[in-house]
Amino acid sequence: MSNGTEKDTNPSDKVEVVQASEVLFAEQQSIIQSLKQELDISKKKIQELQDSMRRLAADFDNYKKWAAKERQTIERTAAESLIKKLLDIYESLEKAVCTTSNTTGEEFVNGIKMIYKEFSRILKSEGLEPIPSVGLPFDVYKHEVLMQKVNDEVPEDTVLEEIQRGYLLNTFVLRHAKVVVSQKSKIQENIQILEKPKEEKGG
Repeated sequence: MSNGTEKDTNPSDKVEVVQASEVLFAEQQSIIQSLKQELDISKKKIQELQDSMRRLAADFDNYKKWAAKERQTIERTAAESLIKKLLDIYESLEKAVCTTSNTTGEEFVNGIKMIYKEFSRILKSEGLEPIPSVGLPFDVYKHEVLMQKVNDEVPEDTVLEEIQRGYLLNTFVLRHAKVVVSQKSKIQENIQILEKPKEEKGG
């Protein structure tokens, strides 16, 4: 006999609660399993990325070593090629020095001129060209000003003298030309200042 305060429970209600709990548990397990799979996939991707980064780092290191070796080879080959070309000039100068006492002054001068001509030809074949300077406007990329001189006969900043020749190597500046450039005298500047208001007034 049951207590009056207790309520009778339907067995079917208990079954529904158990089934609902089982479904919820199954769903949770499915979610957990799915998250585990996603985590495993992410770990695998991370591992693959790390492996790729290690391979790239190794490839880049190998490339740097190859590039350094290749640069050394190119520099050595270029130096060897140039030195071979200069050997003939070196030997010609050596002969000229050794035979100075047995040659006349004119023969010695002609020999030096021939050596200079050959030397110039070799340097030109390597891409060396002198930088034009005198009589041209000052070029900040090719000229280096060592001095200024008053000269009212040419435009200001015209190269008047070349103290040391400059050179281009395959269009690149190997050495700037050291030059003297012109500047206007103060008298000429004053004349120009006085003439300008007159021209404005006359206009």
